[in-house]
Amino acid sequence: MDTKKVEGSVRRRPPAAGKGRPKGSVNKLTASVKEAIEAAFHGVGGHEYLMRQANEHPQAFLILLGKIIPAQVHAELTGRNGGPIESVSLDVSKLSTDALAQIMEAKTGGSDE
Repeated sequence: MDTKKVEGSVRRRPPAAGKGRPKGSVNKLTASVKEAIEAAFHGVGGHEYLMRQANEHPQAFLILLGKIIPAQVHAELTGRNGGPIESVSLDVSKLSTDALAQIMEAKTGGSDE
């Protein structure tokens, strides 16, 4: 096969080449792994399974909680009657297990999901 190299020629790239995934989009593999984990969670009993694990392995369960609850909760609130905005931070590491359970209950609405 006879090939010739042309000096000064630049190979054209497709218009979307090198852009990658849009910022904030989920990797397809990550999304499918999360779906598989969620299916397994529901397969072993969902909410009831987590309750059993919390009772049988509290240390591991608290590590799990630490992974899904942010270390600090930050909220900005408006004052009464449109008053100034108040900024409040809460260090959840100092909360009791009961308080953390209430936060989780409020976050999930008490459902298995």
